[in-house]
Amino acid sequence: VCGVSPYNDYDQNLDSTGQPMPWISQGDFTEGNIITVKSYLDTHHNGHMEIRACAMGPSSTQECFDTPGNELTFVEDVLNGMPKDDNYPERGMYAGGQ
Repeated sequence: VCGVSPYNDYDQNLDSTGQPMPWISQGDFTEGNIITVKSYLDTHHNGHMEIRACAMGPSSTQECFDTPGNELTFVEDVLNGMPKDDNYPERGMYAGGQ
């Protein structure tokens, strides 16, 4: 489940020529593992991101991702040192907005 924009339906798993792409899992994770996530957001107001997990592979649904308990916990920002927010442990805060 990647989402839909006004220009693309990213839930269809199509390549740049419109052909279906096979599901290729990027890894298997166990609860409690620490994973590295790299992201970039260019905005003037900073902000945060939340990451959720669903163990249904290509059958994952938005409802699965939205299920309480499927959100991942932010551990640390190794690049900018943004602190963990104990009130919102699922949020990774962005730093240095443009």
